[in-house]
Amino acid sequence: MGAPPPGLAGSVRGWAVGIPNDILHARLTFLSYFPPEQRSAANNFLLQAVRAGCNEPNQVVGYALETARCRYHLEAAQTLLLLSNLDPEALLAGARWALWWESLSPEEKRRFREERAEEAIARWMEENPPTEKQLRYLTSLGYRGPEPANRLEAPRLIDELVGRGKHARH
Repeated sequence: MGAPPPGLAGSVRGWAVGIPNDILHARLTFLSYFPPEQRSAANNFLLQAVRAGCNEPNQVVGYALETARCRYHLEAAQTLLLLSNLDPEALLAGARWALWWESLSPEEKRRFREERAEEAIARWMEENPPTEKQLRYLTSLGYRGPEPANRLEAPRLIDELVGRGKHARH
């Protein structure tokens, strides 16, 4: 199906491994129209429709749009209504994702959420420098190499040093 829409590529990594490509692409196409702070609400409009008993994409879209009209004060509702005129296929794509998501077992949903959380934590750790505590601990283990690039690299070095059971001679 190609690359994720612009603006969402950084939010897709390992957590998407078990999602069929067409479903992943549908979700990303739909969400690409919403700023990050509106995406949860946008998803919820579609998920509410499926939970209310809609079982095909056009029904999901119709229910979600009706709900959005009742909640027009929400920015996500306004964007959803605009999307119905701007790119109805993207709205149907989002509905296909919602139908797929709601077909999963609670265990499968939990697994996807956990993978996504782990991915977000790792991304945050990559973007932040190591803590003073990590640097002190590395020093106490005898590490003399270059400073770790980020908070993700530091614990890997620590685990490596502790795992060897001896101090590194870098």
